[in-house]
Amino acid sequence: MTYTRTHLVLFLGPLLLIIVLMYGMMAWTAAVAMDDWVGMAPVWKFAGWNNFHALLTGTLRQRFLTSLRNNLTWLGVFILPTASLGLLLAYGLDLVGRAERVLRPLFLYPMALSFVVTGTVWAWMYDPDAGVFNDILRSIGLGRWTQPWIADPTLGTFCLIGAAVWQYTGFAMTLYLAAIRDIPREIFEAARVDGATDVNLFRYVVVPNVGHATMIVVAMLILVTLKVFDLVWVMTFGGPGNSTEVLSFFMFVATFRQQFVGVGAAISVVIMLLAIAVVVPYAWWSTRRLPT
Repeated sequence: MTYTRTHLVLFLGPLLLIIVLMYGMMAWTAAVAMDDWVGMAPVWKFAGWNNFHALLTGTLRQRFLTSLRNNLTWLGVFILPTASLGLLLAYGLDLVGRAERVLRPLFLYPMALSFVVTGTVWAWMYDPDAGVFNDILRSIGLGRWTQPWIADPTLGTFCLIGAAVWQYTGFAMTLYLAAIRDIPREIFEAARVDGATDVNLFRYVVVPNVGHATMIVVAMLILVTLKVFDLVWVMTFGGPGNSTEVLSFFMFVATFRQQFVGVGAAISVVIMLLAIAVVVPYAWWSTRRLPT
């Protein structure tokens, strides 16, 4: 009895500490969001919903809506290509046999880079004057198609998403490869005996059997889109103007540069609510679709 009780305490102690810290910080952030805290010294002056009012109808409304729209753009544009490319690469690696030992590290390499390095490299590639993409277009006689890329308010966010897809595809590939390897080989062998091609195997065997991996991949990528910060900071710093800002970047600027701590906390609450609004329904929907 003592042995069991001791181990239970050792297990529950750290768990309770993590729960208290996590939910305690969430409660603290919500409390700060309701205060008129300006400057880095604590100011516990209750302001009600004023900080949220400033975001929705006040002077910060346009900047907030731009950041929110960019986060929604990330959600709509980043997840599908990343997950799809990861699944295709995983299936390809499963087919190539021994060559996988050489190819897999190549596709995983971007994940080993820090986001600062990735952002610096891709910012150089997108450079309108000395960047790789415009140089390629000029070298093949398509100079009229050169673009300002991240210097364009319309293209900037999509350029950032392109860099993120390159970095996170290896992550999706790893999870999908593990899921594919978990499919019994007998299923593949029986399908090949019946004349199934690689395309048929992918469509009718692989895709239906990697649902659990898809759920994890998409959920993780959703969280990436909601907390993306590094690439925006390094590649565009939110510009041109505020055209590529996302909520996490806006939160940082409001809190630490402008020292509107209450407003920054309000933005944090919005990010949390957005994460709940996206992840919880997706998790409920995907678990209902998964085979038992």
